[in-house]
Amino acid sequence: MTISSWQLRAALLVPALLFGCSISSGGQGAGIAAHPAACPASATFGSLPMFAHVNGADDITVGGDGNVWITNVTGNRITELNPQGGLVRTFADTRNPEGIVQLPTGQFALAEQRADQVVVFDPVRNTKQVWVRLTANGNLGVDGLGTEPGMLLLPDSAQGKLDTVPLPPFSGSPKVVASNLGRPVAATPVGDGTILVAVENRPGLDRVNPTTGQVTAIDSFASFDEVLVSNGLAYITDLST
Repeated sequence: MTISSWQLRAALLVPALLFGCSISSGGQGAGIAAHPAACPASATFGSLPMFAHVNGADDITVGGDGNVWITNVTGNRITELNPQGGLVRTFADTRNPEGIVQLPTGQFALAEQRADQVVVFDPVRNTKQVWVRLTANGNLGVDGLGTEPGMLLLPDSAQGKLDTVPLPPFSGSPKVVASNLGRPVAATPVGDGTILVAVENRPGLDRVNPTTGQVTAIDSFASFDEVLVSNGLAYITDLST
């Protein structure tokens, strides 16, 4: 994922601190190691530039036109902002909207936590089509989403699994690539075929090989909520700090 400086500032609005570590360029078995010279300098949350203020902001993505999309899971609302942070429009969603990523069609994959499902959200028509129904088990439903070429990365938060789903035209069903993760809530490709998964339990961050199903813990943290990779650095929101 390539992220411009202002897009990164938008990502910094998540109500947690971000942690960056360099990612080695080795094969699928390569680990993650911290290299202080490669990481951004530490900064206090209050010193970060403010892009916009959105009540209850939870998940965020940037569309192909540069507009920023933010979900409010408890407020049942999706907000669209322009690249300057100005309000474009809002949409209601009574099923607790969570993770949101843009699809190649221009529509969005949207996680609805209360229904434990992923829908295809068309903001032009303001319609939602059910795409993936997950199996509810009494635990809190789906949280964040991710994408890699041709695939939706779908952390099945309630079941503790990571699924991959072919992108539209809906040519396949979800495939479980890792299990026993605890509560996975976000996933992003590393760039070498592996996937980083943030979990709201220890170890906080896992590296998954989707081909073998191998799960490698990255150090030990209490609770991570979001993860993205940009220019060889992993940026993670830490709920425990």
